[in-house]
Parts: sequence; structure tokens; C-alpha cells
Amino acid sequence: MNTMNRLRLSLQGKKAYIAAVIGLLGAVAAWADGQIDTVALVAAVWVAIQTIFIRAGIATDATKIRK
Repeated sequence: MNTMNRLRLSLQGKKAYIAAVIGLLGAVAAWADGQIDTVALVAAVWVAIQTIFIRAGIATDATKIRK
């Protein structure tokens, strides 16, 4: 198995969580630098939380369907 396939398999089911964390870190960095205000930071946190819960819900439903 080549390297890309191993990487793809290891990231399976984790990409949405990684994207949410990266987005959250970017928002915190922008807030700390003064590029965005606290309202925009709260909005970014809300979007990250939504991303995580939606992905978890999809995974739960997919597991139920498989059974």
C-alpha cells in the first residue's frame, strides 16, 4: 500500500474535526492579533462546534444504517 492510501485511511472520519480545529486556531490567532473582534471569534467558535456536532451526527446515523 502506498503512502497516500495509508494517509487517506488514517484520516478517514477525522478530516472534519481537523478542519474545525484549524479554523478555531486561525480565529483565535486573528482575535489575538486584533484582526477580528470578539463577536467574530464567538461566531467562529460556534461554526467549529456545529461542524463537530454535525460530523458526529452523520457518523452515528451511518453506524445505525450499517447495522
